[in-house]
Amino acid sequence: MTTTEGQATQSRTMRRIEVVLLLQSVELFKFCSAAEVVRIAGISEQYQFAADERIYRANDPANMLYCVVDGEVALENEEGGDSVIIGPRGSFGVLEILSGRLRANHARAASDTVALGIAASDFFDLLSSNVEIVKALFREVLDDRPGSSMM
Repeated sequence: MTTTEGQATQSRTMRRIEVVLLLQSVELFKFCSAAEVVRIAGISEQYQFAADERIYRANDPANMLYCVVDGEVALENEEGGDSVIIGPRGSFGVLEILSGRLRANHARAASDTVALGIAASDFFDLLSSNVEIVKALFREVLDDRPGSSMM
């Protein structure tokens, strides 16, 4: 069964404090203040994907970014080469959202996975009214150390 991007399946719903604590530990938001992370948590939704379930396909429109809560996601290129595994507290789909490009890879749940998804439209609405979050994201995007979370 394939879940199209933006559909949520039923799982234990995380409490808001759990969402905030998780997002504070995600590399993408490491430069955000606690108040900014609370705002980001307010626009996130919880998604559950079964092992081997497709999250999105290459060349799909990028309309959601994700942060892994539990489980693993494999980002695979169209040719079927090596995949990149994103585990708990990792994020994916971010650069495509920020660049406005189509999805570069397939994303597939490598195991049963719970993720927080943030719709691009909600994310940009939040960014448009909060320059401090924009600055924090720029600091992370420009942090070019090996292993950066900006997949």
